[in-house]
Amino acid sequence: MMIDARDEDFKLAEIDNVVVIFTNARIDRDTVPFDLYCYDVRESECFSGDPVTLEKVVSINHWGTILSKKPFPLEDDAYYPLKDGINYLEETCTMDEFMEMNPEDEMDVMS
Repeated sequence: MMIDARDEDFKLAEIDNVVVIFTNARIDRDTVPFDLYCYDVRESECFSGDPVTLEKVVSINHWGTILSKKPFPLEDDAYYPLKDGINYLEETCTMDEFMEMNPEDEMDVMS
């Protein structure tokens, strides 16, 4: 089942110095504004509990979904490797709150 991104409370997180918002759910892409980038997160094949890649869509081993203000470059137009995983921050927010955050706010949550 896919959820409406407008109704979700997300966890703030950081991937390679980029602030993103994360949910374990699958998001209905039609509920995501065009100025946000949506990626599914794939868990490792051995179910270790480690997120390993960002992808456009993950059907098997779905770990969660992130929304980002910046695109992640997908290797071979397929995936972005999460070499350092996902750094989950202590805060939560809605998609609208995330969209209103300015770069200074994003730096504050990462420090």
